[in-house]
Amino acid sequence: MRRKYGLRRRTTKDQDKASLFSKSCSVLSVNGNLRSAYYEPGTEEERSIGYTPIEIGKPIVVRYLYFFLKLDNAGVKDQEIMISSFVKTEEEKKAAAEAINFYDPKMKFKKGITEIENFGADTYGHELAYYAKSYIGEPFKLTAKIMELDNPEKVTKEITQGIDKIGEIPFFAEFMPYMALAKTSIDLLGKIFKILDRDDPIVPGLRLDLFYQRPNAQRLQSGRIVCIQGKTEEEILNGGYKLNKKNRLVNANDKPYTETPYFVLQVNSENHSSYENFEYFQNAAELLALTNQSEGLKDFIETAAEGFKTYADIATISDMEDMQDDLDDQETLERFKAMFKGLSPDVKGLYRKKYREILSEL
Repeated sequence: MRRKYGLRRRTTKDQDKASLFSKSCSVLSVNGNLRSAYYEPGTEEERSIGYTPIEIGKPIVVRYLYFFLKLDNAGVKDQEIMISSFVKTEEEKKAAAEAINFYDPKMKFKKGITEIENFGADTYGHELAYYAKSYIGEPFKLTAKIMELDNPEKVTKEITQGIDKIGEIPFFAEFMPYMALAKTSIDLLGKIFKILDRDDPIVPGLRLDLFYQRPNAQRLQSGRIVCIQGKTEEEILNGGYKLNKKNRLVNANDKPYTETPYFVLQVNSENHSSYENFEYFQNAAELLALTNQSEGLKDFIETAAEGFKTYADIATISDMEDMQDDLDDQETLERFKAMFKGLSPDVKGLYRKKYREILSEL
């Protein structure tokens, strides 16, 4: 039974769990063989067959491929599960908006274990973690949380119905209160926030920071990345594990790894026009915290996204203006071109003449 107020005394089980969660690792798969994801100056980048290298000015997609989940209670058969992600690509102190990538009110478990490889159509799910149509060399920082939930069926129904309104992109936690208010009444707000009071983590916050060509840091590169809870890089790399074609972590005898939860991400450079609004919606989610909008949710979200698109374009042009004195540096020039390529079509058209003038003077 959960305490409604105050702090719960930590038990030995809590301490063991905290110790487990205190270590984790992320390793790169190269055609199934696991490698350290750390960039070493002077070493050639290894890449799996079929993947395109990450380059400034080219598109980048980061998506989830597979989740292996394991509960403490092996007797659980059905459990409400939500997977959420925080993603940011700037070196700033503020937290990113929280996007919900998967939600299933009756996830099936067998002996405390379940797998997610197909998001399907009967539950809410979207594999996308990040997309940019023109990468500019920024870091990619991800925190993934996988939670067991406990909430009233009525709230579940309202959320899953409301999710249909914006089903083309990952659903943001900030939208939840407004979605409920738009469909029912204000007294439901407290119940919605109860959903966000998630104190039963399967994976409470597995963090992954990837950088573009930064020495002694994990490299942002094309391929599959395995993020494993409760293990160190040395334990995985020295354990003879590999990643098979179905994105399962297996040992040398092809026996599946089942000790702790893990998930697999795919990073690649590929065009995906249907994802282009994603980054604007993600940033617009932060605007929702500043308003008490209670109806017309779909229109409001789209308006917020459009507004942030304009704001983001202005900020980008400001950064481009600041870079003009350093365009004799090849890397800066590549970033300058990539930033122009990433502008929205309308703003790109307005700035195109000046952009060409700047390049002609080099």
